[in-house]
Amino acid sequence: MTNASEQERIDRALAAINGEGGRLLIAFLQNQRWFGGKGKPLAAVRLSDAIELPSASVPYLLAVLLVEYRGGSQERYMMPLSIRSKVGSVDLAAIAELPGSSGQHWVCDATMADDVWRSLHDLVATEKERGGRTGSVRGRALVDREGGLAGPFTTIKILSGEQSNTSIVFDRRVIMKLIRKVELGISPEREMLEFLTTKALCRDVPPLLGYLTYQTEQEGAIEEDPEGTVVVLQRFVVNRGDGWSYSLSCLGELLRESRQAAQTQASHPSQVCENRTDAFLKEIHQLGEVTGNLHLALASDGESGPFCPEPITMSDVTRWQGRMQQFLAEVCRDLRSMSPEQQTAAGFVSDEATTLELACRDRFNDLARLVTGQTVKIRHHGDYHLGQVLKTEDGFAVIDFEGEPARSLEERRAKVCPLKDVAGMLRSFSYAAQAVLQPHRPISPDDQTIMTEWEHAARQTFLNGYRSVVQPGAALFLPATWDDTLRVLQVYELDKALYELRYELRNRPEWLAIPLQGIRSLTQKACE
Repeated sequence: MTNASEQERIDRALAAINGEGGRLLIAFLQNQRWFGGKGKPLAAVRLSDAIELPSASVPYLLAVLLVEYRGGSQERYMMPLSIRSKVGSVDLAAIAELPGSSGQHWVCDATMADDVWRSLHDLVATEKERGGRTGSVRGRALVDREGGLAGPFTTIKILSGEQSNTSIVFDRRVIMKLIRKVELGISPEREMLEFLTTKALCRDVPPLLGYLTYQTEQEGAIEEDPEGTVVVLQRFVVNRGDGWSYSLSCLGELLRESRQAAQTQASHPSQVCENRTDAFLKEIHQLGEVTGNLHLALASDGESGPFCPEPITMSDVTRWQGRMQQFLAEVCRDLRSMSPEQQTAAGFVSDEATTLELACRDRFNDLARLVTGQTVKIRHHGDYHLGQVLKTEDGFAVIDFEGEPARSLEERRAKVCPLKDVAGMLRSFSYAAQAVLQPHRPISPDDQTIMTEWEHAARQTFLNGYRSVVQPGAALFLPATWDDTLRVLQVYELDKALYELRYELRNRPEWLAIPLQGIRSLTQKACE
């Protein structure tokens, strides 16, 4: 329970943030990478709850921000705060002056404070509960056979690469993720990791060590389950970066060597591609195996419940096709509204939208093969691409099981055909091949040929690796034949490419050609 002195500090912090400091908080949020409401019309931001964390130094709070948008929608975000003296004339972490302190004490962002992360880790490891103004946090530790939760820790490193969350590494033994956006309900990531750690025992996923939940009874919390997961701890995996950065590095080396070969005429660039990528393709084959093993693990629960496979029905297929068709119509409307300059830059002609729309709708019919093949639906990763795997010394580790952040918890926890994951990775190969070319515009024909050949080889190698582990007829979440599997896979690739197309239209028009070419290819070619 919160004592009187803690409650006083919390109340003063609430007053500072929600009073004159509220406008400063709005400005602060707009500059944070983890804030997902950029570009939306904000109505108000207030600190709705704060929980004081045990600390021997300055007071630290785990705060819950309630962000209100025009139109009535709301979101909650977690943010560590401190109450301390303002150092110097400029302090970028300072948000609001503490009332009654005569400018001596301020409420500040505490993301860079090691003591915050030590406190959160200890709450999980000791399974403690801490109360705040309207809610509380509670730690839960899993069986820790390798001693990952045992402290103390010498080095605490805050990772800088993430967008929507904040991750912290403790002595390269434990990695903690603070889930910035608070979603009340069952967390897909915590649920998936707990299943893969305690039941399926999937060795390609870093085991879950524990987690912290937040429970509230505050106004506006009308969800059936008023508890959400806000911190997840996993065993840290030594790695060479994520699959995206690793792939770009390998492809960059491939381009440099192919150019040198062309200049010296030592060998044809295609021969360089074949020689250089041999080891890389072996790793991609292994990534296919890892993906197959993940899907087998997710399909391994024979009991009823959130992970038990279920037959795919025609009702499922009709519902999935309906969503795809609705999204397709929205994307085609966006395409038709492009300016002539945008269309020219993307190599797009105005009447092509109608042709693509008809071809996509025709392709969507192949989803019916899931029913004729008596396929089952299972849980899946949900946002699978090269950035969601870590390149380890001897393979890959799969991370980030939140699913697509824009989708609801219900959608992210739904059972589907796991070929959606496979399609996401194939599209990621396409993006990697084109992303490495972007700094070299105008792109030479030889460079484009090299990347096209690599992408084709990567696709085939990944699928071969996947098929070596997961075979049609044996794995019930695939159609009965490989031909049917490829046809269904192309439907999911097409749906993913349409998603990419809308994203590029709204954010990076100069990249439009990448998903557009993928859509053209998928609608024109026969099965591989």
